[in-house]
Amino acid sequence: MRRGLHDFSFTFLARAATIATALGTQSCLAWFLGPAGRGSYAICVMYTAILTTLFVVGCDVAGLYFVASRRFSIPEGITNVLIYGGLGSVAAMLVGFGVLHSGLPFLDKASPASFRLALILIPVNLFSLIFLNLLTAARRFPQYMLVSVVQGVSQLIFVFFFVRIQGGGVNGALFGILAAGIVTITFTLVLFYREDGAVFKTPNISQLKEMLHYGARYYVAKISNMANVQVGTLILALFATREEIAFFAVAIRVTIQVMIVPDTLTLVLIPRSARDREGKKELVARSARLTGLVCGAALILLVIFTRPLVVILFSPAFAPAIPLIRIISIGVLIRSASKVIVPYLIGTDHPGIASISVGVGMLVNLGMLLLLLPLIGLSGAAVAVTAGYLAGAVVILFWFSRLSGLGVGEIMIPRRSDIFYMISLLKRGKRGVPTS
Repeated sequence: MRRGLHDFSFTFLARAATIATALGTQSCLAWFLGPAGRGSYAICVMYTAILTTLFVVGCDVAGLYFVASRRFSIPEGITNVLIYGGLGSVAAMLVGFGVLHSGLPFLDKASPASFRLALILIPVNLFSLIFLNLLTAARRFPQYMLVSVVQGVSQLIFVFFFVRIQGGGVNGALFGILAAGIVTITFTLVLFYREDGAVFKTPNISQLKEMLHYGARYYVAKISNMANVQVGTLILALFATREEIAFFAVAIRVTIQVMIVPDTLTLVLIPRSARDREGKKELVARSARLTGLVCGAALILLVIFTRPLVVILFSPAFAPAIPLIRIISIGVLIRSASKVIVPYLIGTDHPGIASISVGVGMLVNLGMLLLLLPLIGLSGAAVAVTAGYLAGAVVILFWFSRLSGLGVGEIMIPRRSDIFYMISLLKRGKRGVPTS
């Protein structure tokens, strides 16, 4: 357990550093691009995310699972994700380039040059994410923290340089993200080379087939999860102004920062669930309860201080995002608690259930969005996000209860012992006392 606290601490610090630098980057984008430019940037990022998810077929999660379960060595994992992800990235870029000539309505929200830069971001963003997460699969959490800090700081520096100093606008922002991604990939591969002595292996067709099979089962979850985040921006891209897109994008960006807790626990729990026959069900349930408590407290503070936060970080021009943040906070709390259960599903070889849950959430999100957006505008988009998160959480909770044998109350109702347990862990970790 002490090792688990050690891993969580390094991963949490890495995520905290990432959030701090990410908020700095978002602040630069808001102040220097303004609502219209920030809206164009959001459309380009959405375009990259959609194409990546559609054509990469769960490569990131598959690579993480096979390395975490020790079915692949690090060199085998890197080789396989490079082939798997590389082919998907090429397909995504080719299709994306073709779409640029289709005349679709959202293409007028940013320049052709910006969309072309967004296409180049596809493999860079993909491999920077995969290689970074492979460090957690190998349980090299101090290195994960180091690379995360390097990634966040370099992104902030490059964006400031290309947008503010060079005056590159939206294209400068995309150049900054591209440069930071290249730094992350290079640094991570160097660390792997130093630790493992080799980074690449001869490709193995059977391993690639295994990855494809696993990734395909998680594919619906990847698509639906992307849709839950991007569908609002996509629909707004068809019907709203660039400024309205920017307000919604900022609201999403601010609220999901609270997910540092479930994101950290997810990375720490996946290797443990993958190596345990019962998927560490009690640990996962307790983590879900504690996540709900911690994120709930953080979101209450966010709701209270939303106005000064938005005005200071993003400028008074982004004040229309304030009510959206308060609505989406409810959905993020629900998503935070339920997301911690996903490592159990991935680690016990049930990725299809995660796909179903996120697929249900995506359909609810889309349906509510189409219904409410014409009636109440941007607030309807925020309500739709919350409804989608709730629907997905219900599915996850149902299946976790069924597979683990734990009752819904056992999983979700906080206990006094949870608080004492966490306090005890912190005290033991501070004193360096081994725990079971």
